[in-house]
Amino acid sequence: MTRNDYEEIEAYATVAMMGLLSAGGAGSPPQVARDAFEIAEEMQKERIKRLGDKPPYDC
Repeated sequence: MTRNDYEEIEAYATVAMMGLLSAGGAGSPPQVARDAFEIAEEMQKERIKRLGDKPPYDC
């Protein structure tokens, strides 16, 4: 995993966690964290499937 991948998943998980918490009834804190990272990993997989890998900046 590259640093960019790590930071991307971390950012997706943070946003997913906020969504889970704002929806209410998200469950215990450990469960919310697990769900947020599962959502983040699935979002990253879907992005790669639809858009492919990010091109480098020099293109």
